[in-house]
Amino acid sequence: MKKSYKVLVAVAGLSLLGGYSASSLSAAGGELDNQLVVETQQFPPGSFQSPDSCMGCHLEIHQEWSRSMHAYAWQNRWYQDDYRLAHAETAGATDVLCGACHAPIAARTGQLPPHDGSRFDDTGLQGISCDFCHTVSGIDRVFNMGNISDPGPVKRGNRGDGSSPFHEVEFSPLFTSTEFCGACHNVRHPIGDVPIIDTYDDWKAGPYAEAGITCQNCHMTPTPGIGNNPGKSSFMGKERDNVAFHGFVGGSSFTQRKLGHEEQARLAEEQLRAAAQLQLESKVADGKLELTVHVDNVGAGHKIPTGVTYIRKMWLEVKVVDAGGKTVFHSGYVDEANHVDPDAVFYRLLFTDSEGNLTGKSWRATGIGYDRRITAKGRDSETYAIALPGKGNYEAQVRLMYRSFSQETLDFHDGENAPKIESVEMARANIAIARK
Repeated sequence: MKKSYKVLVAVAGLSLLGGYSASSLSAAGGELDNQLVVETQQFPPGSFQSPDSCMGCHLEIHQEWSRSMHAYAWQNRWYQDDYRLAHAETAGATDVLCGACHAPIAARTGQLPPHDGSRFDDTGLQGISCDFCHTVSGIDRVFNMGNISDPGPVKRGNRGDGSSPFHEVEFSPLFTSTEFCGACHNVRHPIGDVPIIDTYDDWKAGPYAEAGITCQNCHMTPTPGIGNNPGKSSFMGKERDNVAFHGFVGGSSFTQRKLGHEEQARLAEEQLRAAAQLQLESKVADGKLELTVHVDNVGAGHKIPTGVTYIRKMWLEVKVVDAGGKTVFHSGYVDEANHVDPDAVFYRLLFTDSEGNLTGKSWRATGIGYDRRITAKGRDSETYAIALPGKGNYEAQVRLMYRSFSQETLDFHDGENAPKIESVEMARANIAIARK
């Protein structure tokens, strides 16, 4: 069996944006190259409207958004744990780098820094909210929060044929483009240009971009894949064949469940289960089983996993049992402390730091140290060599498993009070085996 790399650090960072190590910040003279858009896009506090002001007309959409990860982008406590860690380790260099996406309104109205949110108004606290997105007028670059803001009475969207007594309505082709999402869901380290998050780049290089399938087609419908969500965008609006779903479903089932959003957690798990399939091949010779596991990315328009892949865990669990149900081989098990077998085959990305060690702390990234992910419509194969103890019938049971982030990280931040993260089964397959 091919050995997968083991993580050589105890904690995988949770920051959603790359940043600086203290040494690299000093070497760069404190120049924050990827803050240019934020720095030149500064508005007085109060320039962006509270999402509460949208609720009167857009109640259903507001409800969807209020249970989305976008709404909790800043107040998500697991993000905050690591945001504070990055702040401490970089003398604050990551404060705006991370905050530009997680608290975009606060970052563009002078409320960030300080990093503790003590200057945030209520609108700034509410993460990525209505008026930030719907007042975007352009894209300066498709990485590191490259959106151009134009707060005011004009609200932009993907149609422009509606009307409102409260604001102007304008069609913008940006709202049907993947570049709109890529401005945040593509992140480069400002020193060395290491790709921290490459979801947009994955999509652009793959078959979904060629077919014209965008982020919105899959993540702004309430079901996996391309779907329709008929209804109205406001109580006074027109009936539509499809209204964009503002729950922005991804794979964050753990966080959603901890927030009390059980339906959103279920939708996230449904999305995960639609992403991959397993196929198995087996051959027995000289008392040894050669088991090949093929993992196919059949449902995601980008690599799996994606996003903050350096904190997520996707792995293979392979179990072989005899006719009596006794386990004769087990890889990818979860131990009593809820940690995943370190010798499992992992699909994820890790960085190298300045000393050449593997790390999940994006702000320390100087390069890519380990990258095993599966491209859109792509396949990864792993072959296991397993000794069968005697003649008879066996069964191989294989599962592709997923965690939003690692138990080790939760343990680091919360100690013995850490919650136990669940493992989501993305796919499974069994195959009968006989040793004659």
